[in-house]
Amino acid sequence: MSNSPKRLEIRLKEREDEYICYKQFSVLVGTFNVNNRQAPTNILLEQWLYQVTDNDEETKEKYIPDIIAVGFQEIDTSGGAYIYDDKKKEDEWEHLVQKTIKSCYGTNNKENIKYELLNRVRLIGILLFVYVRSTHVPKCTLISRASVPTGFMGLAGNKGGVGIRFRFYETDICFVNSHFASGDGQTNRRNDDYQKIESGMAFTDGPTYSFKDYIWYTPTTAVSSAPNPATSNQWWKISDHDIIFWCGDMNYRISQPNEQVRKAINELSTVPLHEKDQLRCEMKLNNVFSGYYEPPIDFMPTYKFDINTDTYDTSEKLRTPSWTDRILYRPKRSKVLNDNQTELESIKPIHYLSANNIKFSDHRPVSGLYSVVIKYECDEKRSSRIREELIREFDRLENDSIPTIEVEPRPPEIKFNHIRYLDKPTYTLKIKNIGECSCLCSISPSSISPSFQCLTFTPNQPYTINVKQEQYVNINFNAKFNVHSISEILILHVENGADTFITLDVTFDHGPFGLALNEYPSTFYDRENKKYIYTIENKFQSEHIVEMINDPPILYISLIDCLKERDDLNLISIFNNDTQDSLDLLPLRDQLYENNFDFTNYSTAQLFMILLHLLQSLRQPLISFEIQDKIFRNRNDNLSKQDDMTKAISIIVEQMQGKERNLFFRLLLLLQKCWPTKGQIEKIENESGDILNICIDILALSILHEHLDRNQRRAFILACLNEENKN
Repeated sequence: MSNSPKRLEIRLKEREDEYICYKQFSVLVGTFNVNNRQAPTNILLEQWLYQVTDNDEETKEKYIPDIIAVGFQEIDTSGGAYIYDDKKKEDEWEHLVQKTIKSCYGTNNKENIKYELLNRVRLIGILLFVYVRSTHVPKCTLISRASVPTGFMGLAGNKGGVGIRFRFYETDICFVNSHFASGDGQTNRRNDDYQKIESGMAFTDGPTYSFKDYIWYTPTTAVSSAPNPATSNQWWKISDHDIIFWCGDMNYRISQPNEQVRKAINELSTVPLHEKDQLRCEMKLNNVFSGYYEPPIDFMPTYKFDINTDTYDTSEKLRTPSWTDRILYRPKRSKVLNDNQTELESIKPIHYLSANNIKFSDHRPVSGLYSVVIKYECDEKRSSRIREELIREFDRLENDSIPTIEVEPRPPEIKFNHIRYLDKPTYTLKIKNIGECSCLCSISPSSISPSFQCLTFTPNQPYTINVKQEQYVNINFNAKFNVHSISEILILHVENGADTFITLDVTFDHGPFGLALNEYPSTFYDRENKKYIYTIENKFQSEHIVEMINDPPILYISLIDCLKERDDLNLISIFNNDTQDSLDLLPLRDQLYENNFDFTNYSTAQLFMILLHLLQSLRQPLISFEIQDKIFRNRNDNLSKQDDMTKAISIIVEQMQGKERNLFFRLLLLLQKCWPTKGQIEKIENESGDILNICIDILALSILHEHLDRNQRRAFILACLNEENKN
């Protein structure tokens, strides 16, 4: 039987209590949104990292953590700091954390306690450090890190998650630090951020961690983690780990009127507010963090404070106080048996607190201390004996207890027809366990497939389904496309059982999205009246109407001309979170599908954002891949600096086709109209640099797509704007 070796390893793992020696270790996890503040040089963060290691009630001794994982959000959101991958900010925070750890735990001369930085990972303002006591470092192997952006338009790294995984003795541990979408009414967006990070974060022990290399393979257990045939590397998803800690500014709010929340806080009666906490509610509905736990919250809401005070937000926005900063954990097994006798909780919370004396941010830092059971060592003799027993058992019962499922609809056929750009259709699949044993299921593509990235699964996979139980799975498709159709096979894989094939067929109603510029209707100009013809009809009787073969499609011309006439064209306002949260692009999208170019009833932000969507959906970017390769990838000199990039712009323009060049110039003239002045940029960086940073990233992606690295894209767009501003 071909699955016997895998079944053997799974059964062996199920009986690991019989041959594994467990040991308890202390893990300290912290999260802190520092609100774009400098790492302070005159204070340490001792209360944050030390208070949770207070005296053990029984032994009266301090807890000394074996692992310390600290996550920061918004370490630097200024525009200028991200033109290049400046390490200064993360170095400053690393230095502060190291000094704090040394102050908290390094003074124990009796044990000579020291910590080493195992790894760090950063995505824009999201930063994660993992420290391990020096005595344990030799037992830390298979160390890897990864990141997933979920920010603006699903592309920018101002929001998202970073992770570090490693094997600690014999246990696979994963730490994730995330920053979800903000805004009181954005629960679904926060759920989407979680889903994207959970499904998209991939770790590897190889030299790369490309999600495109990974998506075809979806391991469901640690023992089933197999090498990728293309790279012979080992891959892990977040859910593959024995122990997971997930911290961050998750931005979930309290769904209660502001005045009621503040009244409860003033009366020190916050327990009823827990029932209105969005994260707790979404977890109960199994929309996010399935299988995760959080200790009781015995501290006040951690957001939003006036800086350097204990006063909740008194600004014009008067934000509702909320528990935005959280630490969750998930063990693969809730309990284990040590020496096959003593039952131990896999993760036992000891303290879960906020540091109220650290006030330089508008958030309060949160930390937690946990006693974690680690697989310490393996009794090889006992393991071999159990293996032999299982082999004999398999010889007798080879075909017994094979997991069996039934799916509905049957056959499972996902058909999304005439899908429009930005649509999000959903297909519901029911999986029922009709066998005699529990089963473990997951869904993966049958081959390497970029379109699989457009799918999300609610709840997240894998799915453990007990006998006679059923699991409903919502398969969601996010329709941003530049292909004509999708026809693929998905595999519903049952561990140790028979796979089920799911057909995925998607047809698109492209309308004006996902085309090449030469696929749009011709553009016509009335020379007598000196104006463009705003119609896609190409039958004209007048000799004064001529086809403009080098002009961009009339849709782009009409959008850009309309935006140039607007008095409220302000990039910073457009990219503001409040503006983006209130945008509904679907009515405007539908109007474009009807070739109606009357934009009177739409806001400037709607028009500008739909223009960016059109550019990002082009089959080839405005600056073609071929030109990008010639200018940026086939040169020995470095063009990542702004001065060098400026010199390359004239070469790029010369090589562009007529339509592309014309649209490029029109777009730059529009951006010149709304780009902030030097003085405005300095003010923006001080007040809301994150917005400027996002703006640069999205504009660059709209013109170049994701072909170049981020530094080159940013240098290119900044050089273009500076060049335009000189004229």
